[in-house]
Amino acid sequence: MKKIKAVAASVAALAALAVGAAPASAAGTGGSGTGSGANGVGTCSSKVWEGKFLCGGAYGDGTATYYFRDGRQEVFVIGTDHAVWTRWTTDKAGHKSSWLSMGGALAGPVSVLASDMGFGNFEIGAVGSDGHIWARARDTNGNWTGWGSVS
Repeated sequence: MKKIKAVAASVAALAALAVGAAPASAAGTGGSGTGSGANGVGTCSSKVWEGKFLCGGAYGDGTATYYFRDGRQEVFVIGTDHAVWTRWTTDKAGHKSSWLSMGGALAGPVSVLASDMGFGNFEIGAVGSDGHIWARARDTNGNWTGWGSVS
């Protein structure tokens, strides 16, 4: 039974993996709240990053940012679909990528769990709908691992 639950959680965590150009379900830092529902959870938005994301209650301010040594940034949020979404600046002038869904079924804030101090390989994590912490790691070439349970 334990193995079935672990497989089900893995499938749920990966099920939302998709690529999006500019989803309404995600946004970035500097957001402002637009109301709150049960347990203080609501949606926030950002003029800088655009879109909407979950914030308040278990989601805190709703954002996590990784800062590259060259001045670029990558922001992570939990979209209104409960998946992790990311967007990054593509150059020092602040041009931005499209939003990219990293999938998942999350019930808490996304965080940068481990960092190389700006060289580009780091790990993000968030609490899954199963109560476990799930993580993905990025290498210096920008490649990401799949979601894996770390607790």
